[in-house]
Amino acid sequence: MKRKQRFIRTLTSVVALMLLITLTAANASYSGYEYAGVIGQESDPFNGYVLGTPVAISKDSNGYFYVADMANGRILKLNSGMQKVDTIENIDMPLFVYVDNNDYILVNELGSNKILKYSQELELVDSWGGPGTGDGQFNIPRSIVQDSRGNYYVSDELNHRIQKFSEDGKFIASYGSYGSQAGYFAVQQGLSIDAQDRVYVADTYNNRIQVFETYPSWEYVDSFGTYGVYNPYNVTSFQPGIMNHPRGVYVDKATGRVAVTDSSNNRVMVYNSYEQGFSFYQSQNGYLGMSLPTHAIINNGFLIVLDSHSRILKYNSILNNTNLFTEYGTYRNAAGTFSNPQSVCVDPNNGKVYVSDSFNHRIQIFSENGTFLGSMGGIGGPYGYGTALNYFLYPKQTAVDKNSTLYVADFGNGRVVKKYAMGFSFVLAAAVGQPWGVAVDQNGYLYVSDWATDSIKVFYNGIPVRSWGGTGSSSGQFNKPCDLKIGTYNGTTALYVVDCGNNRVQIFSLNGTYLGELGTPETDPLQNYDAEKSAGAMLLPYGIAIDGDGNVIVSDTSHKCMRVYDDSGTLLETWGSMSSSDGNFFSPMGCAVNPTTGRLYVTDGVLQRVQYYDPVEE
Repeated sequence: MKRKQRFIRTLTSVVALMLLITLTAANASYSGYEYAGVIGQESDPFNGYVLGTPVAISKDSNGYFYVADMANGRILKLNSGMQKVDTIENIDMPLFVYVDNNDYILVNELGSNKILKYSQELELVDSWGGPGTGDGQFNIPRSIVQDSRGNYYVSDELNHRIQKFSEDGKFIASYGSYGSQAGYFAVQQGLSIDAQDRVYVADTYNNRIQVFETYPSWEYVDSFGTYGVYNPYNVTSFQPGIMNHPRGVYVDKATGRVAVTDSSNNRVMVYNSYEQGFSFYQSQNGYLGMSLPTHAIINNGFLIVLDSHSRILKYNSILNNTNLFTEYGTYRNAAGTFSNPQSVCVDPNNGKVYVSDSFNHRIQIFSENGTFLGSMGGIGGPYGYGTALNYFLYPKQTAVDKNSTLYVADFGNGRVVKKYAMGFSFVLAAAVGQPWGVAVDQNGYLYVSDWATDSIKVFYNGIPVRSWGGTGSSSGQFNKPCDLKIGTYNGTTALYVVDCGNNRVQIFSLNGTYLGELGTPETDPLQNYDAEKSAGAMLLPYGIAIDGDGNVIVSDTSHKCMRVYDDSGTLLETWGSMSSSDGNFFSPMGCAVNPTTGRLYVTDGVLQRVQYYDPVEE
């Protein structure tokens, strides 16, 4: 009996050892990445400035403006003519700036999850906060305001609450939690306060503005706004009451008028005061005239807007839908500089790196180490787009096939174009409603993800062959399918589809048969942000790459990290954090691997850069 027990124990140990060896062998092809460099640095010109994702603006009692220049890690101090006067440097992703009643400058530093308080001499005099869910801690302190009694209110975004602090930063109270009922929040962002100390909250994912009394106690009093999509090319879609992820809100204390930064509708809406029932007053909107505005204030009756072209727009008219504005800030269109880079690919034959410089409407080309080699498209800047071949309108994913033919998803022009290695011009590869992702297999079949129909479309020599998908969250359905890559899954050639709005990556055979998925959350990833992130779930992923060993690398964009899986779908590693420091991210998007060297490239659309990483040598 004892001999049999010893045999069983020995057999069990052998099986365990064999399993360990098998697992080790399976993962031996992945050893991790280390930061190696960055592409896309920019400096201010003489007597000017280049903004990098400006996200907030405020004004002091002396007429100076302060701009949170997020990607550049600084606060710009500007005079009334919007000329640079001074800066506060070395801030890890300033997400908001606010001048309080005593002209102190409050900065919400995302990298540390703290509030920084500066004097008029731009010296740090106080700070409070830190990461966490406890009283006085933050998970993205998005914005801040002060009431007439000196109390501060902070929008604690991913904790879905508003926190109240004394003038010296001591915690007083917390209001709200996750939900859609009155007084609850879903990823609320902007704050403002009126002359009666009512706090206004841009309840971003509930697509509304909520209003609260603050004295003698916190109390919900009103809200306005409901979800809706505005199409600037369809005048009947203009409805003052609809909102699409409003990021900012600002109340002009002199008039009570409310400016709402209706970001995903590419517009700023102005409403009359609380006493007037928030009736519609005016709007400024565009798509090409104003792209994804981040913040707006009312100054002397006119709008000042920050948008995702990294510029300040000062409107000179109160007329609706006007383009009468003055721009400030040098465009981010110098060679080697990016404006919202969204995709990257590598030519397998020569190592050239192609970056989709989306808001410059161009493709830039670099050597493996980031030396600028050239660009394709227009002159860059907000107006560098075009509809003719060789021009782009918000290009998305790029791909290079085995013959060095370059494919570009020309999103705004509703087409995929390609350029042969020895060609002089782009030619039409496929007509698609809103193409985002592109991939090409070994036989020349072109795969395209189409936002207009939430589907995958397959072409051969420009002729539609098949398609699958449709809007939904079931297996095989999509909600804003983004980047595509062809790899293997359990030994089968497969198409990986980043299903952004469904927080997952879906895997299909090349004929469209559903095979599996990666990163699907078990619970609501907004309500349970930290838990789902720790469990390996994704939140609004955009990019995907396949390395030379078949491992799958995913940009888990709203978790600010990268996920690595083997070709059977096992999660091997998660790396990266929310910071502008080397190797980290705010919005990792497109990614690609050089198949020869193994170097990984990752674009960061908000931080305006492409970082690259080398495999760790064992």
